[in-house]
Formats: sequence, structure tokens, C-alpha cells
Amino acid sequence: MNAESLPLRPMQLPEAVGWWPMAPGWWLLILLSVAIVIALICWLRRRLADPRRAALAELKSIQQRFQHDGDKRALINHCNQLLKRTALTLFPRQDVAALSGDEWLTFLLSSSRGCQPQALQCLADGPYRPHTDYDTTALFSACRQWLKTVKKGKQKHV
Repeated sequence: MNAESLPLRPMQLPEAVGWWPMAPGWWLLILLSVAIVIALICWLRRRLADPRRAALAELKSIQQRFQHDGDKRALINHCNQLLKRTALTLFPRQDVAALSGDEWLTFLLSSSRGCQPQALQCLADGPYRPHTDYDTTALFSACRQWLKTVKKGKQKHV
């Protein structure tokens, strides 16, 4: 028998599968992708708006200014002001605003970790002394350490 002589119709191909409606797995993938993008944007905004980031940049400018003029009294005042402004931003005003001297030093040491008390001691009594002599490298290191490790939020101090 000859295959061409058979009365067969041409082969009919099925219709192409459409992309709509999408399968539930695709919807889940789209929702998961959107959630990840939103979470990433929120995380980046919070990280870039962190006052500690701006304070670290200001500490660098204070360090450069000190290397230029070498004024130790101004350095103590600038570092003290920077740490106080950052603490006022991160903690309730009534807990931080009135602190000075040893109370201020205790707050700084209790609200962060890894800071050396000897390096920060000049912030407690340095502004009130006529002649100050302290290790500026240790002060910059302690200020940087405090800014990097300070805990946000309400802090109970003694």
C-alpha cells in the first residue's frame, strides 16, 4: 500500500500555550521579588539615614582640622559636642541632655562596648582644665569605637 494514496488529513498541531493566566508559582515569584526589593530599599534608606554614619564622617573632618591646627582644647570641645549631638539623636533627650563630667563618661561607657575609659576620661574633665594633655590618637579611636557600637534606643544608665 502506498502511503500517499491513503485518505489522511494533514496533521493538526495544538494551539500554542499562552502566558496568561500565569501559574500560581509565577505569581508567588513576582510577589517574593517585589517584597525583596521593598525590603532592600527600606534597609538602604535606614542605613544611609543613620546618624552614626554622618557622625563618623564629621569625626573625620574634626581629625583633619586637628591635624591642621593642633588645638587640643578645641578638639575636646568638638569631640564632646559630636558625641553629645549623636547621643541626643539616638536616646531620649531627658536621659542625655543634662549629663556632664563623670555622669557623661559613665553614660558613654554604658551605652557602647569596647571603649577605653582612659581615652574618654578627657571628655569628662578636659573642658574644665586650663591645660590639657592627653593622647589624641586614643581619643579619636575611642570616639570612633563609640560611634560604631552605640546601641540605639532607650538606654537605662546608672
